[in-house]
Amino acid sequence: MLKIWQKIYKRLKKSEKRFLYLVILLTLLISSIPLVFGLLSSNSELFYTGSGFVGGADKMVYFSQIEDARQGSFLLKNLYTSELQNTGLFSPLWFSLGFIAKLTGLPTIIIFHLARLVFGFILLFLLYLLLSKIFIKVKWRKIGFLILCFGSGLGIFTISSNWHYSYLYEHVGTDLWASEANTFLTISHSPLFILSQILILIIFWWTIERLVKSKLLEVIIMGLLVLLLGLIHPYDLFIIFSVIGTWFIIKSLKLKKFFSKIFLKIIILSLFGFMAGFYFFWLQLANPIFKEWLIQNVTLSPKIINYFIGYGLIFIFYIIAIRKTLKGKNKYLFFLSIWSVVSWFLLFLPVQFQRRMSNGLHMPMVIIAVVGLIVVIKFLNEKKLFKSFGYKSAFIQLILILLISSNIFFLGAEMVLILWKRYPIHIPRENFQAIKWFKVNIEKNEVILAAPATGNIIPAYSARTVYIGHGHQTANWLDKKNNVNNFFFSTNQADDLKERWLKQGGIDYLFFGHLEDLIGDFNPFEKNYLLPVWQEGKANIFKVIFNGENN
Repeated sequence: MLKIWQKIYKRLKKSEKRFLYLVILLTLLISSIPLVFGLLSSNSELFYTGSGFVGGADKMVYFSQIEDARQGSFLLKNLYTSELQNTGLFSPLWFSLGFIAKLTGLPTIIIFHLARLVFGFILLFLLYLLLSKIFIKVKWRKIGFLILCFGSGLGIFTISSNWHYSYLYEHVGTDLWASEANTFLTISHSPLFILSQILILIIFWWTIERLVKSKLLEVIIMGLLVLLLGLIHPYDLFIIFSVIGTWFIIKSLKLKKFFSKIFLKIIILSLFGFMAGFYFFWLQLANPIFKEWLIQNVTLSPKIINYFIGYGLIFIFYIIAIRKTLKGKNKYLFFLSIWSVVSWFLLFLPVQFQRRMSNGLHMPMVIIAVVGLIVVIKFLNEKKLFKSFGYKSAFIQLILILLISSNIFFLGAEMVLILWKRYPIHIPRENFQAIKWFKVNIEKNEVILAAPATGNIIPAYSARTVYIGHGHQTANWLDKKNNVNNFFFSTNQADDLKERWLKQGGIDYLFFGHLEDLIGDFNPFEKNYLLPVWQEGKANIFKVIFNGENN
């Protein structure tokens, strides 16, 4: 594949290379504006956590795994639940970033975003090479690349004053909240989705170009990439093998021949995918907490109209072109068409992780949409509707505005949240000092109780375990949330029950700050089972003691 990429790159003119690097740089810079603004917003009173408008709670989980690896863990534990775990998760991505963090001494948030930028560069670079392979005219390569980098849907027209997650899920276009389904949101969000899409792109490109000609060693190398993809984002194995399998079946039916050698190579790739699948099957048997996470990790697709809206004009141009690309002789467009069509079916597969099937869908959708745009412009030219400069200018401006509007809104929303300086984007500096205290003074197996929102942030910067902190990661999330909010913090009574509950939950420390104080009437200073061990401002840490112990 390297030779193929080198060959394509050498054919690019200097002006085209300058365009490529300029757009990549611009995309990465724009996607980093909230980060830079957030870091600059930290002061002596507030600490910027790195959370955000899309997937903020998930980012804290990623931070916690990097921090855990930085502190020497190879198998990473779920730090968002209090139950005993027999084994941890092998995560090549987060372990590698944690190792780099340890070597460099850089903060976790910096390592996370440096990885995002590096992977973002690689993804965009490969996408432009792919466009160069498909489109002869440089103009269409550039247009396609700009849409890939900045194009979104019409989700901006579905927003309202209701920002509850359930409303977003039911009524708002996916281009505003499903980060894996849009390239710009992917690059803005985390290195996880970017790396997974790089691997998907490489595997599919290799399938198109090299599967037929490849020898065993090359197949094994590609199988290792399949294994890596399965270990970092196992949902994508469904995409990989559904698409490749469909492509193989259609190829065999069209040519009325069964390609046994190709089939054998696909089987070899499948064996590597099976290794990853078997690992996670074993993990849920060895670690019941991982099984509980699987049960709670429900990411169903929204209504199909939300996806249509989420792709907006891209979807319209895609529909115009899909029949043409499926029937055409361009092997790249044919494969991309299969990828996109299969993914649309996978989005509503009867599994609990439907939405994950949208990972990378933006890529084939945009490329096929460019073909649709070419068809539309050709039609308008034939009808002489572009004879007037005014009509042509208005058409281009309208398309441009509609394509980038949702991403502009996304950036604006990120900036507004930072300006508000509220949880969870910012926390009081004293809370961050408390997190640092936990990191230095308690063991990883000791459990901290705090409000769920606080609990989401503590492991990210300390790699210490919390009782509750994430809707998917925390085992028995709903029961724990009810116990924390409606039982423990809500009243200042029932101390015998609360002391027993703390003991049964294996809770060793209590963090009590302004957020915990707002939940109810609980006053930790009046409890003989809570020993004050640290205090700064409104942030307090108590050690849980039983039977009169005070050590």
